[in-house]
Amino acid sequence: MISVVIPLYNGASYIGRSIQSVLRQTFRKYEIIVVDDGSTDNGAEIAGQFNQTNIRIVRQSNGGVSSARNTGIKNARYGLIAFLDADDEWLPNHLETIERLYRKYPQCGVFGTSYYFKKADMPLREPILPNGFTFNTPEGILDNYYELASGTDFPMQTSAYAVRKETIESIGGFPEGIPSGEDIITLARLQTVCDFAYSRTATTIYHLTTGNNKSRRPILKDDPLDSMFDEIYHKAGNRKGIRLFISSWHKRRMSGAILAHKYGLGMREFWKSFRILPVQKKLYTSLLVTLFSSVTGISLYDINRHLKKQ
Repeated sequence: MISVVIPLYNGASYIGRSIQSVLRQTFRKYEIIVVDDGSTDNGAEIAGQFNQTNIRIVRQSNGGVSSARNTGIKNARYGLIAFLDADDEWLPNHLETIERLYRKYPQCGVFGTSYYFKKADMPLREPILPNGFTFNTPEGILDNYYELASGTDFPMQTSAYAVRKETIESIGGFPEGIPSGEDIITLARLQTVCDFAYSRTATTIYHLTTGNNKSRRPILKDDPLDSMFDEIYHKAGNRKGIRLFISSWHKRRMSGAILAHKYGLGMREFWKSFRILPVQKKLYTSLLVTLFSSVTGISLYDINRHLKKQ
C-alpha cells in the first residue's frame, strides 16, 4: 500500500487534474491525503467532491508546502509515501513503476523516476541530464545522484518519487520556514542516509506555469539553505560527486542572481563555487552563458538546448 500526499494551497483550478491522474493509476493499492494548507478558494471542496473512501482531506492553517507535506507524512497510514504537487500530474504507470522499484531494490529508501517538463503550450520535454548513469538498463540504483543533480536539471523532482516513511522521518521531514528550495535540499539530505532506486522512464508531468510558477526561485543575499548544504557536505563526504553538487548549488545561485541583475551577488556565488571545486569547465561556461542570456534575453534553456546539439 502507498500513501499519496498532495499539498494544496489555492489550487482549485488544477487539483481535480492531479487527483484524476492518481485515480487513473494502473496500481490501485493506495490512499490519497490532500492537505489543505489554509486555502482561501474552494480547492478542498473540489477534492472532496470525488467522494472516494480512499481520499482524505486534512485541513491546517497556512504553513507552507513543507509544513503541508509533513502533515501528510504524519497522517500517512502506510510505510511508502509518494508525493504529488497539486499542480502536477502522474502518467498512469507511475505508481506501478514505483512499486516495482520498491520490490526490486528493497535495500533502497527512495524510489523515483524521470519526468516531463510542461510549460504553457510547448511540447513535453525530458530533463537535460549528464551522460553519467552508472547503469545501462532502464532501471537501477542511482548511486551517483549528486553527480547527476549537478547538471542543468535534476534527475527527479518531488512529484516523481516515493520514500519509506521511516526514512523521511529520520531526517526530520521537509524543512519548514524557508522560502524555496525545500525540494532540492530534501532529496540531497535523503541521499546522505539511503540509496535511490531509479527508473529512467518519465512517468510524471511537472508543470511550470501553474501555481506559484515553480520555474522561479527568489534570489536571496543570505539563503538559509547554505548552512544546510554545508551540513550535507560534511555528512556525505564519501558520496560520488558531493563537491560538484555543492559547487553547483552556488553556481545555480550565481546564474539566478545574474539573471535578476544582482551582479555583485552573482560574483560572490561564483567565488563560493570556485573555492569548493575550482577545476570545472561548467562553472566558467555557466558564467558566460548566463551573462549572454542576461544581455540578450534568450532563455538559458534555449541556449543550453542549442549547445547540446553542437
